[in-house]
Amino acid sequence: MILSDENLWRAIYDLYCLLKDRVNDEDAYQVFFECHPVVFSVLGLDDARSFEKRSTYSLPFDDDRNFRPEPDFVGVDRAAGRIVIVELKTPFVDEITTSRSDGNRAKFKASAESYISQATEYAESIRQRVEARDVIKRALNIERISDYPIVLVYGTGSDNDARLVSELAAQRKIPTEIVFYDTLFENMVDKYAFHRRDNLSRPGWSFVFHLALDSKQTHRRSFLGEYGADTEDRVSVFLEDSSLVFECLDEEKRTHRLQSSINGPGPHYVRFEFSNDEDGIYMSLNVNNTEQDLRVGKRTLRLTPDTTIFTLGADSNGQHGARFVMLEHYAVGRTMGLLEKLESFYYFERKTQGPLHGLEFKPESFMVRLPSGDLVQGKEDLKPVLREWVPA
Repeated sequence: MILSDENLWRAIYDLYCLLKDRVNDEDAYQVFFECHPVVFSVLGLDDARSFEKRSTYSLPFDDDRNFRPEPDFVGVDRAAGRIVIVELKTPFVDEITTSRSDGNRAKFKASAESYISQATEYAESIRQRVEARDVIKRALNIERISDYPIVLVYGTGSDNDARLVSELAAQRKIPTEIVFYDTLFENMVDKYAFHRRDNLSRPGWSFVFHLALDSKQTHRRSFLGEYGADTEDRVSVFLEDSSLVFECLDEEKRTHRLQSSINGPGPHYVRFEFSNDEDGIYMSLNVNNTEQDLRVGKRTLRLTPDTTIFTLGADSNGQHGARFVMLEHYAVGRTMGLLEKLESFYYFERKTQGPLHGLEFKPESFMVRLPSGDLVQGKEDLKPVLREWVPA
């Protein structure tokens, strides 16, 4: 199983959306795990296969128990030789434990108890039958099985006493772990952020665009905008040879260039950010929630553009404009933290589900920022046009 930043980031974002939208449907989480096998590595597993009803994998019928085991997933920890029964339930269920009024100790509620019992039956059915074990071995390409623990992904840590749940799970006859969905999300974020410099906000800038592009451009370099003065501390955004380019000229007159291919009319989400603190260069270009270009280094980036000087739709001289529709644009005077990045793209996806309106720029049209912060264009024939945008 390949654990890449891109695969893990997509999984983090999709789980973020499910939890933020309070989706409480088991099938949705089954699909999530199937689409993002990288999540199993966060659970400490090397690989996994689904054995639920719709899966291409199937375990043999158990005549003694009069049922066919259908675990959501069976995973493997190859180093230990363990297979793990992974069962998925819903996150938004409040507390999964209860304390009795007669003073007896806490226990799992009936629903949680039934889920654990079902997973236990699956584990026992596999453990006790050679034909079931052989199916698992072939599916996961393993030669031996040393143990059959259970992982139940269920509930949220914010609604439960994690210590109590862990203590109750430890009392089961088969080793059982209950993983809360919000805890799983946090563990995924921690794994992603471990070796990166962008998990926390840093001094610098973030520029975000929601835009649609015309396939025909007039200039070799067709500008979407330019921040700062002509000579230094400048950030230029343009289209060149079917690529989106952010080109920065720092105060030492050194050029930094990040670029990405960008296909189709859109709408597209674009986020460019950089840090200029003493912790070293960090520059990132993200297009449609995929990091397309990244620069990191120990040397400090001497780049502090004056964002009050801003031309939208052309270069700083009002020339070489692009054909595009700007649906939304905003800038933040620092890099975004990891959760802010998730929220930024979530906002874009939700906003672009409905009717879209934006400023249509042509090569001759542009706007400039006044000291008040307003973007204006005094000449009528150079003004962009506000219109509804419909994909071609």
